[in-house]
Order: sequence, then C-alpha cells, then structure tokens
Amino acid sequence: MDDRDILTNINKGFVLAGRYFVAVASILTILAAGFLIFVGIWEFVNGIPRILNSLFSNEEHRLGLSAHFISAIDLFMLAVVMFVMGIGLFELFVDKEHGILYPHWLRMNDLNDLKEKLIAATVMVIIITFLEHIVMWEKPLETLYFGGSIALVIVSVTFFSKLIVGGKSHKKEEEIK
Repeated sequence: MDDRDILTNINKGFVLAGRYFVAVASILTILAAGFLIFVGIWEFVNGIPRILNSLFSNEEHRLGLSAHFISAIDLFMLAVVMFVMGIGLFELFVDKEHGILYPHWLRMNDLNDLKEKLIAATVMVIIITFLEHIVMWEKPLETLYFGGSIALVIVSVTFFSKLIVGGKSHKKEEEIK
C-alpha cells in the first residue's frame, strides 16, 4: 500500500465523519428554527392585550402595535430560513438514499439550490426588517439611509444570485438538454 492509498482512506474517513457533523448541524438548525417559532408565538400572544388596549386609544399606540407584530413575523421568517437551511443540509449531506420524500419546493439537488432558497428567504427577512423600521418612521433621513442600504444589499444579492448561483444552474439545465 503506497502513501496515496493511505491519504485517500484518510480523506474518505473525513468525508464519512463530516456527514455526521453536518447531521448535528442540521438538527440543531431545525431545533433553533422551532425555538424561533415559539418566540414568535410568544410575541403574538403578548401583543393581544396591546390590541385590546389600542381599540380605545390613539393611533400612536397602533403604530407600536404594528411594529410589534411585524417583529413577530420577522421571527417567523427567520425561523423559516433556518428550517430550510437545516432541511437542505440534511438532504444534501446526510440523506444519501433519499429516504425522505420532500415537497417539490424543498427539494435540493446541489448546494446551488440551497443557496437560491437561502437568498430568497434572506431577502424577505431584510424586507420585513425594513417594513418594521418604516412603520415607526421617527427620523426620515435615517430611514432613507437604511432603505438605501437595504436596496444596495438586495441589488448585490440579486446580482450575485443571477451571476453565480443562477448561472451555474442554467448551465447545468442546458447541458442536460
């Protein structure tokens, strides 16, 4: 047995061990998503007394109430991002035999599929964060800067998605045809 065979066997061992590390990361990510869902539910439940109070008060409290519920929605979206990441990691690295039947919107064939889903969900989280900020609308100039920076991030991520992630998946589709 020469040195190359030993190194190949060591590399195979790392790949097999890596599968279990990714499984742990996947499970912890899914559990964190579940925790965020419970935190979002807690936010909603804590907002119910504020809804009842706002029925008989002025509009200023309603704006705070809107921000409160948008914050809870933001938690839900972040939980969805983490859930998709956890399932995607599991599907790509752990479930070799494809023993689990995933819905079509959650199927991942390669890392680019996972990146596309992560980018789309992240953009939604960014938009919800901006919506939460704009509902409070305290300092117009800061809101303009915040919106401009978010727009730059979204344009950059979209460009990255189309150029790097989307370009590779389209090339792959053309090779299949």
